[in-house]
Amino acid sequence: MPVRTYTRLIAIVGRPNVGKSTLFNRIVKQRKSLVHDEPGVTRDRIFSRAEFGGTSFYLCDTGGFEPTSRDNIKRQLVEQAELAIEEADVVIFVTDAREGLHPVDSDLIRRLRRADKFFVVAANKCDLPKDDHLAEDFRKLGVEHLFPISAEHSRGVGELLETVTEVIKAKPQIPSEAEEQ
Repeated sequence: MPVRTYTRLIAIVGRPNVGKSTLFNRIVKQRKSLVHDEPGVTRDRIFSRAEFGGTSFYLCDTGGFEPTSRDNIKRQLVEQAELAIEEADVVIFVTDAREGLHPVDSDLIRRLRRADKFFVVAANKCDLPKDDHLAEDFRKLGVEHLFPISAEHSRGVGELLETVTEVIKAKPQIPSEAEEQ
């Protein structure tokens, strides 16, 4: 009799160069996603298994979200991010706290709400506790789950993952397409 396997999927989305791939690599504890100062390095969704606090899940890194771009590649990245949001159990929306609230951030939050997905905002690049106030701009959008983090230095990532894994543990598991014989 085949044994059903179960997956939980967490998607990481956000504008270009906000630290999505750095956070992805931090969570999976490997350098699986390219990190570069130049935007547009991540072009396809990248998946990896991960674990936190005894909870296993799949993590999906996406390219930079630029919905107003007319460039074909950037439009495909938006489609990939939208697909990741649709498939995910939980979404980690990464922003750059140093840059503050951007119109694309507001647009993406509206899309997440329309998709009726549980999401957290990871206000990245808060390297020191004194930087945490930079994340408060996102409260203006009614964000309930806001985490000032530094993906590069791992600051705040544990607290973020505690919330995310509690949510996915509470969700019913859906069988994946993969079955072991």
